[in-house]
Amino acid sequence: MRRKNLITIIVLTILVISIPLMSYSAEKKKMLFHLKTGFKQDDAQICVAYNEIWAAIEEGFAVDVLIDASAVNTYKRGFFGRDSLENYKLPEGMRQVLAHQFNIPIQKVPQVYGEYLTMLHNKGAVFYINSEMMITAGIARDENDLEKVSAKFFKPIGMKEIIRLRTAADYYIAY
Repeated sequence: MRRKNLITIIVLTILVISIPLMSYSAEKKKMLFHLKTGFKQDDAQICVAYNEIWAAIEEGFAVDVLIDASAVNTYKRGFFGRDSLENYKLPEGMRQVLAHQFNIPIQKVPQVYGEYLTMLHNKGAVFYINSEMMITAGIARDENDLEKVSAKFFKPIGMKEIIRLRTAADYYIAY
């Protein structure tokens, strides 16, 4: 009887120790992409960032994207109801390279950046936008105002949340 109790205690101890370790090792590493440069200042920054966000998702990372500084203006709806990037076409050469790199038909590669942003969101990227920068830039009236922002799935956040995002990331990439 003592031997059965001892074996039960050993097995339970192993399970109690190993289950949290298994769930920790299965947890995805977090990668934060910090988009700071506006499309009008340097269109290559956002274009490259989108490609890397896609690659990070495909590699199994949990991806957060912070829209900050001048980049908030990129997603402001203009006079015609669109932002400056939404209908901007992906270069055909880049579409072909992406199709090859991700081993998908060219028809599955977005044709415009608005589609690309939505695709990244649908693949699991979580997008945050600096609410203070939106207010400063005249895009928002208050911290949760997304009326003039093209992507309604952006989550407005303040400075404390931004710091939490940055410090919780295993990997940080800024554009």
